[in-house]
Amino acid sequence: MIIVAIILIFRASIGTLVKRKFGRLVGYQNLTNLISGIFTISSVLYILYLWDVPSLLVGILTPLGAFGVVLLFALKDIWISNVFAGISLIGDKSINIGTEVEIAGIRGKITEITLTVTKVKTKDGRLMIVPNRKFKEDVVTIKTKRG
Repeated sequence: MIIVAIILIFRASIGTLVKRKFGRLVGYQNLTNLISGIFTISSVLYILYLWDVPSLLVGILTPLGAFGVVLLFALKDIWISNVFAGISLIGDKSINIGTEVEIAGIRGKITEITLTVTKVKTKDGRLMIVPNRKFKEDVVTIKTKRG
């Protein structure tokens, strides 16, 4: 508590000092805020260091980081590759809503393109949901309009 009081008193005195020295300048309040902010952040980081908080954070964040890496590897084939393929499909000028395509021997018209899947309505009215990475990996025939 004493340290927090010292920080607040020092911060207020910096504000007064800067106002007295630079009060005639237009942006003196910004300078006061910058100096006070730097001092406050530095003081808080130093107090956290004294209380050994960084080692506690490392102890907590290390397992979370490892869990994140495992989760990303698990999702790589399922979701991430579909998202990147979806971004590529959305940017592709030759594939749009209404384009007639043939994939895996089945013909239909594209009805929706999302980041992860593309929906194709077949000639017999069925809805085929194709992962976007299949559009990028497999051979897709696009029926072009001749004009």
